[in-house]
Amino acid sequence: MLVTVVVVLVALAGPAWSEAAQPGTRDPGVPPPLNPAALPTPPEVEPKPYVPENGRAPLARSQVSCVDTPGSAEGTVAESPGQQRLRIGEAHRIATGRGQVVAVIDSGVNNHPRLARLSDGGDYIEGQTGLFDCDGHGTAVAGLIAAAPDPSTKFVGMAPDATILSIRQGSLLQNAGDTTSLARAVVHAVNLDADVINISEAACFPTDQVRDADLQAAVHHAVESDVVVVVAAANLEGNCDQNSPDKVTTISSPGWFDQDVLAVAATDETGNVAPFSMHGPWVDVAAPGTGAVSLAARGGGLTAEFIGENGRSTPINGTSFATPYVAGLAALVREELPELTAREVMHRIEQTAQRAAGGPGQRSEALGYGVINPLDALTDLLPEELGTGQEPTDRTELEGIRLGPPDNPLARQVALIGSASAVGLLGLTLLVVYTLRWRGRHRTHESRVGPYSGSS
Repeated sequence: MLVTVVVVLVALAGPAWSEAAQPGTRDPGVPPPLNPAALPTPPEVEPKPYVPENGRAPLARSQVSCVDTPGSAEGTVAESPGQQRLRIGEAHRIATGRGQVVAVIDSGVNNHPRLARLSDGGDYIEGQTGLFDCDGHGTAVAGLIAAAPDPSTKFVGMAPDATILSIRQGSLLQNAGDTTSLARAVVHAVNLDADVINISEAACFPTDQVRDADLQAAVHHAVESDVVVVVAAANLEGNCDQNSPDKVTTISSPGWFDQDVLAVAATDETGNVAPFSMHGPWVDVAAPGTGAVSLAARGGGLTAEFIGENGRSTPINGTSFATPYVAGLAALVREELPELTAREVMHRIEQTAQRAAGGPGQRSEALGYGVINPLDALTDLLPEELGTGQEPTDRTELEGIRLGPPDNPLARQVALIGSASAVGLLGLTLLVVYTLRWRGRHRTHESRVGPYSGSS
């Protein structure tokens, strides 16, 4: 049996929960308050197989047919349209993720020649290694984050100089992974000094049946430990039903723990929300989630497809594959602006996102604050950095996505008054502040040597 990852996340089958949520005690879609003293279940020093409370042990790799079809040869798969729209190559002139550790909590990551820095974070499925991927899902996710460039293809990961820390936690083929093992993996990633955590997994629950206290405590522990946690918004399948506007009937975990994570929706080839992407008030930003190109699980090449259980090739689609773009961007920001905390990195990515047309300055339940804009996230000065209510400076426009007008009453008033002298003075001030900030950043960048810059 081969893995199907058309619009599929690595599914998390929750165990039998001991505490039922009480309907009517909070607004639908709003997580319960977190006890500041709550701590997640600590992981073992070395990850061991986790057996859920329902007693279903994961299938051994010898009991399943792992993905074994190699990808295409290098050079035969071009850069995806989504990657082109993000202008990743231009962002790499500023930062490449050097010195940053991105934990990929997924189905494992296979060794691949395009993953120059790959570290074993352990295995909660079989207690062996995180550097084995039966499904091919985690390898594709890791490639979107950190695949090295190659002369024969334009494909490159968002943060090609970052280190991938692979923690093997969930597998569709091996029937493994739930929210408890995910919580343990998150804490383990924090203990292994991850700078960013990528979770391309989701568990969906009706709003009156949610029990996720351990995972909530884990992601809160991560961000309070200065780790950026980036998670998938979820795809419409299984228990993941679409929410109506302003009416939440299903939540996606860990995405709904919105104060502590960046939840990522998927866009299609036009830059609009993909039809399979789950909506909710916890959605923060969006990234390309259809027609992806990434690393093949076998053979050392690239692939734009997965082989499904029916033997047919299917495109790499899903919020699973939008999430690593954002995790990679977080690594770029952390390299370029090392003074920012995890929460400040998340805020910067949100506030520099390309807004959807028709909703300037507003957060959409489909796209959050909009499609990530790597160049702006790395270079813009935010209003709080300028001490003004202005829009971020030097906004660039992503290709194929129309930018909504800025929601800035003060700027509109200045424009209506037409005070050329005031506008000129403001422009001069911004130019001076921006130039000083830019030089300061690059002095910091040039003098910093990342602890992982030369290791694998």
